[in-house]
Amino acid sequence: MFATYSEAAQEQSLSGFSAADPLNSSIEEARAKQDLYFQSLNQNLPEVSSEKDLEIDGPCGAIPIRLVYPEVGDSLPCIIFIRGAGFWAGSLDSHARTMRSLSLLSGCVVCAIDYRRTPEFQYPTQRDEVLQLISWLKQNASQFGISNQSFVLFGESAGATIALSCALTLRDKGDHTLAGLTLFYNNAGGPNPAARAYSQWVWKQYLGHDGLSTNANAVPLLDDLHDLPPVWLGAGEDDPLIKDTIETHRKITASGGKSTFVSYPKLPHAFVMHSGSLEPAYEALKTAALAAKHFLKN
Repeated sequence: MFATYSEAAQEQSLSGFSAADPLNSSIEEARAKQDLYFQSLNQNLPEVSSEKDLEIDGPCGAIPIRLVYPEVGDSLPCIIFIRGAGFWAGSLDSHARTMRSLSLLSGCVVCAIDYRRTPEFQYPTQRDEVLQLISWLKQNASQFGISNQSFVLFGESAGATIALSCALTLRDKGDHTLAGLTLFYNNAGGPNPAARAYSQWVWKQYLGHDGLSTNANAVPLLDDLHDLPPVWLGAGEDDPLIKDTIETHRKITASGGKSTFVSYPKLPHAFVMHSGSLEPAYEALKTAALAAKHFLKN
């Protein structure tokens, strides 16, 4: 039974689990607290056909990945899932509900990547690991029951920003591997001096320096976003970062690209993680999953 967002938030608060603040503790303590918060959102997971955990070679060593299968089949299309969590937190388990639901709703294999986190690793490590995964999937797709040689990148928050960086890199190489992008509430505008301290901290850990950046791949909204594959964008109207999503949509359409933007009333940042208890979050994830499926068919 679904709740309203205020009911879901109240229940989450009463559970005793809350999001961590890495500005007020060590990174290890913040991650431990954040892991408990993620666990509380991933109870009673939807059943899928199977999951496979693997490691692939990457530019900084082994990269853990997880393949989620919605059904038994020899040839299914594939969506690459890139988690959010501020570049610094999360794992293959942190977004398990989203990954499984995405697979079931789209009918696709979902391949999730456990990219290396900040502050130990900075841009472009995260981008390069996703690009390595794309290359690996192209070479090994049939071995793992994947039918396609083109993929949709599905990203949330920081993961959506990484997805955009990957798409820009492939575009500049003339590589048309991506069939589309399905992105929730990206933070692709870079550090804002007027933003809250946490947001500025996140960007400092990712970029490796204070303040603004001139790197249009690390900060995708510095680019004009031309010649991208079709993009679906979603964000909550109460998200303090919604301007980044709106600007992404504007720049893509201004350059002649295809972009669909859906705003969700009364929802905050990272609302999709509540898809198990919040109907608008589930419906948003369903809409995004169907968009990804459509991209893969065209």
